[in-house]
Amino acid sequence: MANRSDIRADTAKNRLYLILAGTFEDGEMKQVADKTIREVKKLKPGFDIINDISDCKPATIKGIEEIKRAPVAIKEGGVRRVIRIVGQSVTEGQFVRKSQEAGYDADTAPSIVEAEKILSA
Repeated sequence: MANRSDIRADTAKNRLYLILAGTFEDGEMKQVADKTIREVKKLKPGFDIINDISDCKPATIKGIEEIKRAPVAIKEGGVRRVIRIVGQSVTEGQFVRKSQEAGYDADTAPSIVEAEKILSA
């Protein structure tokens, strides 16, 4: 599977979409963190996140060091709620630890459609 990242702020919904698939090299994880931080800055405090890591593979220790800046920026940006699509991903543990270290938790959903329903309720 090729690496794929789709990181975008929807300012109308005040929502960040963070979709990662594949195995990212350390430098790619830095790019993911940088783009996440840029997109968070476009949103107002109280924003939500839909984070699909269902097809993402675990990162290296260095990759995790690169990405851990993103949860801090997310928390500081005023995140309200995070819905994580995990499927059978073993990567979930890495994301759970980093978000908890930054001071927030995430709910899970089986798909982006279901995550949208949860946030719209």
